[in-house]
Amino acid sequence: MYFKLIQKINFINSEVRNITNLCIVDFILAKFSILLTPFFLILRFTPNQITILNFFVGILSIYLINFKDEFFQYGILCFFLFIILDHIDGSVARYRKIKSFFGKFMDAIFDAIIYGLFYISIALYSFNLTENVHLLMFCLFSSALLLIDVLTLDKFAALVRWSNDQNNKRFKPYIRKTKFFRFFATLRDIIFIGTLSLIFTTENLEYFKISLIIIYLSMIISSLLNIVMHIFYAGDYLRFKKK
Repeated sequence: MYFKLIQKINFINSEVRNITNLCIVDFILAKFSILLTPFFLILRFTPNQITILNFFVGILSIYLINFKDEFFQYGILCFFLFIILDHIDGSVARYRKIKSFFGKFMDAIFDAIIYGLFYISIALYSFNLTENVHLLMFCLFSSALLLIDVLTLDKFAALVRWSNDQNNKRFKPYIRKTKFFRFFATLRDIIFIGTLSLIFTTENLEYFKISLIIIYLSMIISSLLNIVMHIFYAGDYLRFKKK
């Protein structure tokens, strides 16, 4: 039964979650999540229940990072578990054919909260470790931009869907999937790999600082370009009058 479920889940996911629309790290974690998804199906978890469970996993990762220094690595690993569970709730929804806009709303809100607070918590941890105020401000600025980036993406998508419905248009609501996708995916890979590397660099402050700069600089580049790109395309996609 377990292996049959894996085969079916992999087949369903391969159509919508593959290397053409995911960064490499996300693709690997998505594939790994397939091994765990059958357990949630057997235990009859709903997608929304997994989303709520995952929110607390994300909160745990943030708590562990700032609880004690020796728990920092566990907080990082817990964050990647959060990403895996994020794939699992989608897999369960697709398998049971119960996808909903409410579920997507919850997922987007929880992602924005956890991602934002997670990287803010790393910034605070880095300050406790390095006592570098300039590095702290740089990291906090990057984290704030990340939140604005997420809000821009979601607001743009919602307004494009609304405009399409009112004006009988077919503009794609998520332009980052079609415009410079591989560039943004590469930046996302750099952020994820850099975040994972923090586990191994806490004993060497210079390497730790370099990893932080790479992570948060990648976030700034990705966020700023994404915001500018959405403003640019909004002129074409949302130029119609509201009815």
